[in-house]
Amino acid sequence: MRNLKLLKSLRSSELQGPGSPQCFSVRADTGSLLIASQYSITEYDPRTGQVVSEASLTADSFLPEDGSGVVSACLATASGDVVLFNLNTCQVGGAENVGSVDSGLTSMSWSPDEELVILTTGQETIIMMTKDFEPITEVGIHQDDFGEGTVTH
Repeated sequence: MRNLKLLKSLRSSELQGPGSPQCFSVRADTGSLLIASQYSITEYDPRTGQVVSEASLTADSFLPEDGSGVVSACLATASGDVVLFNLNTCQVGGAENVGSVDSGLTSMSWSPDEELVILTTGQETIIMMTKDFEPITEVGIHQDDFGEGTVTH
C-alpha cells in the first residue's frame, strides 16, 4: 500500500445527522457522497459543503427506530463475484456470495426501485436479475438484430 497517496482531505463540521456513519459511497455521476447511518442516508456535496438530500430509513420501517439497525451492501468484483455483506461486522468472511460469473464483471447497476439488477460481463453480455438474484435474461451487448421489426427466418 505504499503506492497510495492522499490527494485531498475535506472536513465538515456542518454535516450533522442522526446516528453515526456506518458506510459511504461516492456517486459517480455527481461526485457527491452517500453516507449511511443506522437511521438515514444523507447525500452530501463536498464541493459546496451542503447536504443535497436526506432520507430516513426508520420512517418507512426499513430500519428499527431504536438505532439497532444494520446497513448491508451489495458489490460486484471485477473477478466476477456478487457479494452481500453486513457492514457492521466489517468482515468479508461473514459475507454471502450470491453468484459468480467466470468471465468477470465490468459493471453492476440497480434499477431505481431496486427490483432489478443489471450486470455486464467480461464476455460482453448483459444479465438482468431480480432483487433476489434470480436470472431473468442474458443477451449480448453487440447484437445484429434489434427491435420488434426484426424478421426471423
